[in-house]
Amino acid sequence: MTYCDEAPNVSRTSNQAKYFLITSSKSGSFFHVSNGVYKKSVKTHRSARLGKITVNRKNIYQRIYGFGGAVTDSAAINIHELTHEVSEYLLRSYFGPHGINYNFIRTPMGGCDFSTRPYTYAMVENDTSLHNFDLQIEDYLYKIPIIKRAKEMKKGDIKLLTAPWSASLWMKTEKSWTLNTKLLPEHRQIWANYFVKFFEAYRHNGLEFWATTTQNEPENYKYIPLTSNTTINAMAWTAEEERDWVINYLAPTLKKNNFSHIKIFSLDDTRLSIPDWPKTVFEDKKARNIFSGTAVHFYFDHFISPSVLDEIKELFPEKAILYTEACAGVFEDKKVMLGSWKRAELYAANIIETMSHWVSTWIDWNIALNMNGGPNWIKNFVDSPIIVNSTANEFYKQPMFYAIGHFSKYVPPNSRRIGTKSQNIANIRHIAFSTSDGGTVLVILNLNEQDKEILIDDPKKGITKINVLAKSINTMKYW
Repeated sequence: MTYCDEAPNVSRTSNQAKYFLITSSKSGSFFHVSNGVYKKSVKTHRSARLGKITVNRKNIYQRIYGFGGAVTDSAAINIHELTHEVSEYLLRSYFGPHGINYNFIRTPMGGCDFSTRPYTYAMVENDTSLHNFDLQIEDYLYKIPIIKRAKEMKKGDIKLLTAPWSASLWMKTEKSWTLNTKLLPEHRQIWANYFVKFFEAYRHNGLEFWATTTQNEPENYKYIPLTSNTTINAMAWTAEEERDWVINYLAPTLKKNNFSHIKIFSLDDTRLSIPDWPKTVFEDKKARNIFSGTAVHFYFDHFISPSVLDEIKELFPEKAILYTEACAGVFEDKKVMLGSWKRAELYAANIIETMSHWVSTWIDWNIALNMNGGPNWIKNFVDSPIIVNSTANEFYKQPMFYAIGHFSKYVPPNSRRIGTKSQNIANIRHIAFSTSDGGTVLVILNLNEQDKEILIDDPKKGITKINVLAKSINTMKYW
């Protein structure tokens, strides 16, 4: 190991006018810290039409639950292949006190495409009592130890959520792991029992879950054949089937077995399914009382307006919206692109867009992949914020890692999004938060090829002029 940087901590000072500016840029600086002070007024050249962002803390929006990533089989295997010392540095980068403050981990219920094989925990044919249900080596050797190490670093402050990719083949309408296969109606109760068995097995290994969805990407059979030759582990549901199964099977089975505290989120698929899917589910009064909200994946966000998120928030204001999966490289020939600033911009822009439209949580996909973007049993390789080179016993933090960190590090759980107004800021995205530690955070993404001077106006503090580097992500924090 040659070097592992840290995410800088910033804290309140005695000077109430002081702010910190943390900058990462395409030019090569990552988490560079500078500071300045708010003043009553700022001199600007008459001819200069500077961009301006005004913080409006009177407009208060959704509560932020936090940020995180997925511990898949592949991610855990890659981390396990490093020496313990180097893997500690990797996990600390996400979960340690000088890391980027992840507080969510999503982990699959059984195998997914980011496994080395397809599997479930009930592989014995027609084992309707689930007598032979058992966790696998992927859980015992890889996922559970990695998750427990992360929880120890965070002093237990991590929320776990899960989703299945597929039921056992004997439970399905066709004996196939992939796409347009469904759960047999006669196995609906068995499938609910399977969830309980999973939660019990993880509890026995010292891990409790915060939430689950009923199925990863229940509508991917509609779009995956149109966008790739890949067929991933899958099981198809309709919104009506999800709604009725949760009401009649999953919710009562969880309650009966003392797991009613586990939150249930609907959908776990892309904005292509919104608003129709949440409307179908939540317009049923029983379902609305059970589900905690909607889980969304970021694929195809460039095709579907974020206004659909506003629509379901307006219809069902008490329902949280979580982003539970995102990754780069899905639709590109080159899966891993070491050092890609474009992909950092993709992540930062998506976090700004989605959280500006009521999203409370943003969870990345695999927290670590190998140099090929795997392993993946069907070769559905993608990119990751951290790439592991196990041969050299090294890992590489990508610009995507820093992009997420500009939010996750400085916007702690229970912060609230607040309003902003802007003028003359073409190709500059921004979002503001009132943080749970009494501070204010403004994140600014400059997509321009030139540096930009911007006025920041906070009526509570005053005004200041900052220089925003070309192609940069900037987090401004003050108290």
